[in-house]
Amino acid sequence: MTRRARHRALELGAAALIVLGSVVGPGRAWAGPPDRAAPQPAPDELVRVEGRVLEGGGSRAPVPGAVVMIVAAPATVRPGRRAHEPLDPDAVTWMRRAETDREGRFEVAEVPAGMIRVVVVSGGFERLEQWAEAPSSGTIELYLRPDQTGAYRTEVTVERGGVAEPDHSLDAQQARHYAGSGDDPVLAALNLPGVARSPGGLGLLSLRGGNPTETGVYLDGHPIPRAFHVVPIASVVSPPMTDRVELSPGNYGPGYGSFSGGLIEIFSRPGRADAVHGQAHIDLFDLGATLEAPVGPGSMNFGFRRSHVDAVLLGVESVVGPTGILLPTYWDYLGRVDLPVRRNHHLSLRAIGAGDRLRGRGPGPSPGESPNLFDYAASFHRFDLDYRVDDGDWRVLVSPSIRLDSARLEQDFLIRRDATVLSGRVEAESDLRENLTLQLGSDLVYERWRRRERLVEEVGGDILDADQLASDEQFDGQQLRLGLWLATTIRHREWSIVPSLRGNLFSYAGRQLFRLDPRIEVHGQVRPKLEYFAKLGMFSIPVVAASGDASANLITQNGSFLGGVADVPFYLLAYFDPGIEGEIRDGSAAATYAIQAATGVEAKLPWELEARGTLFWREVIPTTVDIVFSSSTIERRTSRSRSMGVELLLRRALGRKLDGWIGYTLLWARVQPDEEPWLPAVFDQRHNLVVLLSAALPRNFRFGLRFRVVSGNPLDTVLGGEATNSSFGWYYQPIRGERGTTYQPVFHQLDLRVDKRWPLRRVAVTAYLDVQNVYDRRYPEVSIYTADWSQRSSLVGLPIYPSFGVQIDY
Repeated sequence: MTRRARHRALELGAAALIVLGSVVGPGRAWAGPPDRAAPQPAPDELVRVEGRVLEGGGSRAPVPGAVVMIVAAPATVRPGRRAHEPLDPDAVTWMRRAETDREGRFEVAEVPAGMIRVVVVSGGFERLEQWAEAPSSGTIELYLRPDQTGAYRTEVTVERGGVAEPDHSLDAQQARHYAGSGDDPVLAALNLPGVARSPGGLGLLSLRGGNPTETGVYLDGHPIPRAFHVVPIASVVSPPMTDRVELSPGNYGPGYGSFSGGLIEIFSRPGRADAVHGQAHIDLFDLGATLEAPVGPGSMNFGFRRSHVDAVLLGVESVVGPTGILLPTYWDYLGRVDLPVRRNHHLSLRAIGAGDRLRGRGPGPSPGESPNLFDYAASFHRFDLDYRVDDGDWRVLVSPSIRLDSARLEQDFLIRRDATVLSGRVEAESDLRENLTLQLGSDLVYERWRRRERLVEEVGGDILDADQLASDEQFDGQQLRLGLWLATTIRHREWSIVPSLRGNLFSYAGRQLFRLDPRIEVHGQVRPKLEYFAKLGMFSIPVVAASGDASANLITQNGSFLGGVADVPFYLLAYFDPGIEGEIRDGSAAATYAIQAATGVEAKLPWELEARGTLFWREVIPTTVDIVFSSSTIERRTSRSRSMGVELLLRRALGRKLDGWIGYTLLWARVQPDEEPWLPAVFDQRHNLVVLLSAALPRNFRFGLRFRVVSGNPLDTVLGGEATNSSFGWYYQPIRGERGTTYQPVFHQLDLRVDKRWPLRRVAVTAYLDVQNVYDRRYPEVSIYTADWSQRSSLVGLPIYPSFGVQIDY
């Protein structure tokens, strides 16, 4: 018999022991096969063995329902050590059996005193065989290792007929292991269908061809200024603190409003209440730590992170000299306490914050002049409260929040903007009948801001003429969004219909506007493994006119760069300046609608495959805004925009050894400004294909890859330059052709990742290497022109770069 066959026979024998033991029942002795009489121990030699089965590798979570078997062991074994040789069924003379309870505890009576072998078997974990001694000095702790073939699983769920359920949901801790995402689950969500490729790797959220500013970003039910740090390698929530990421690229539920695009929601993770846990990590970009612990009957969870990219770049400059590269810094923190107040009442308190700084000092306009200063900083701090009640008949949520925003830019001007944002959410749900559910709620976002803009009298050490150049201006204002919504879920056999109505009150620029949003969803199980769904809804959005001379201009579209003029796309300007696009003029506000429709099917296929296909359409209706000046009013017609296409997703969500998906988006996105001919939208990426795979390998290795092919964005072609004279001298303005005459080239990139995990008794160590752009594909992201716009070169995007990190879990 070969060694493998013998090992298999031993496993089958052990399985037979489990089956026979289950017949006897927990805590009872089995005397071996019926044809063999086994010697029984004397009553005075019997003892009681108590223990606990926990998940090893830092989790230490209890493992309920595990089967624990105890058999005799040689007197020479060392207690606490693993039994490397498999259990030989022929050597078993007696056995005791038990199962763990909800806390992972077990108790076995009438165990013969002496050395014993403890065998533990549980689904999803590796089999454990460990030596012990009976009686033991205390509770025996047994740590199980997760089965590597199923240690990480992808969870990409879809709506099932409820209200406000997203199109896609990613488990954050599983998504951290995807290639090309830098260990960040929010970045991993950008690989889903309907999401455009972000230029230069920036964290832009363009959904179904819409502008990134049209996408709603929420964290734990309340809005946040942005989903990503300025350095696009990290989201504003530390990965260990993230529970899941939900994405709706089009139609979203009635509990949210005011966005013509889709919605992304990030949810933080409550702490574990079983014991003290922690995690620490360090990689090439940042370091951080988290701590979880029980607090009375509840739990707490706190984590922080701080980047060290600036220190690395400063070290480079100390060796090679000044590089002119902007030095980025980012940090974030999140803390929450979850407490059961009384039966069916739960309280959560959260504190969330994130900040960025981007600073640098480049060469002066001409030799001998002082260098140009650039210093940008932005941060927010938010404090939330959630109170949930679930008494069976009603499920209620009350959640107020306050957020403090701050942004500061020092370049030629010193600009500072501070804002206080109050938001609140109330939701209630009740199952009125078996086939009828009622849901209603309200959400509020109120913002009061103040901004100061003044010319810096000292820039780079030079004193300017204050009488001619110095200025000091202040702006302040407020705005409000209030929503009330009602929805019902009607179920009949295999079908469900979800009609809903949302009322929106906007208060912008001194005007109050009210709009109604009717929406409906339909779901049906047309075949045992085939589901149909359809969505149709209206989404009202405010439209405001801003004073064009009050923008912060964090980066300028035609700014000097590398000895030329950088033609920076407008969507990159919005990335650096998402909330300071100019101050709203009094009375210059209106509201319009975005109409969204989607329909498709989802099928269960063999080999644990799931396929989903979606047809979508979106239309933003134009409206007229009155731009009010001191002595006149000008009407401005907003643009009509339209996008349509197909989203396809083939995934293996619960594969034991292989999981991932293949996503494809076919998109047409167009814009019609003020009754002019239709033009391609900025993010009109016709084809977007993503292949994302993750595979479990022996010895706790895991391998992943991501391959993406995307059509390029349309360009505003520059035909030449036009000389213009002003009081400051001569300068050139670009002469542009029609957008879409030319497109950027096709983008493609391959990313690879390798993880290695060392699970120990109380801790686990994980190391990973994530290499992006493996074959160093240099892609032109921004065009650089000469001063007269006659010649063009390209600024390439990110080159090949590896990210290496180490993580310790306790």
